[in-house]
Amino acid sequence: MSLALLTAIIAGSSVLLFALWYVRSRNTMEARVRALGEQQKLVVEYQDPFTQRVAFPVVDGIVRFIAAILPTSLIARSQKWLVIAGDKMTLSQFLTIVLITATALPGIFFVFAWIATDGSIDFRLWLVILLIAAIGFFLPFWMLRRSARNRQKIIWRSLPGAMDLMTTCVESGLSLDYAMQRVAERYHGPLADELNRALREIGLGKTRREALIDMADRVDLPDLHIFVNSIVQAEQLGTSIGQVLRTQAQGLRLRRRQRAEQIARQAPVKMIFPMVFCFIPALFIVIIGPVVLNAINSFD
Repeated sequence: MSLALLTAIIAGSSVLLFALWYVRSRNTMEARVRALGEQQKLVVEYQDPFTQRVAFPVVDGIVRFIAAILPTSLIARSQKWLVIAGDKMTLSQFLTIVLITATALPGIFFVFAWIATDGSIDFRLWLVILLIAAIGFFLPFWMLRRSARNRQKIIWRSLPGAMDLMTTCVESGLSLDYAMQRVAERYHGPLADELNRALREIGLGKTRREALIDMADRVDLPDLHIFVNSIVQAEQLGTSIGQVLRTQAQGLRLRRRQRAEQIARQAPVKMIFPMVFCFIPALFIVIIGPVVLNAINSFD
């Protein structure tokens, strides 16, 4: 029984070794080219600095772990904010910044606290360190959201003038693509960048409808969505694009004026708390203070 088992093992090993030899030697030239490529890659890897060979892969692994444990909704919102902010960095680069701020800020405070207390850090300092770590974690998200909203605001303010120039170009006989190009050349900023990107996508083979819809989705601005939908419907129905642009520019100015009036109506309500907690106490001190001092002096 053992002899038969040994024979079977030897026969199976022989077949396996032969199969491995056949697969390996089936294409000698391909194996040599692969070996040369691996040797060159090895030389390049050894010539790379320590940060690219060790530090960056470690940080990348930590960033992937953080992305895996964070809520999916937060990752999706961060990706959306990055796109609205102009795609200045990737999601992994942003999470690397989050990792650095969440560890560097409490680490620096810990070092100073350790030096100041001679190594005796109490419970309150640990709570402060945890609070600083939380601030360092959420601070990049807040800054990213603020950057995205500022970019949306700049585009929103540039839309009426851009629509007027686009209307003039279309009514003078230019096509919508050339009108967009003129607007991109005339204006500088996020709106010009988005128009240039849409024009590049059209040049690479996208339809105008898809490029404009993608631009509206990237910016995520309601007024721009209305503008793009109007242009798409005008092209589908065959109506005058110039008239649509003029109507959209007037509607955008009307909505902006209504928005300004709404903010102006909210100003008195927002001024209540600063007046109650800052202005009125100082006014009482200035008015009643001398009276109180005179009363105290008269009693003395």
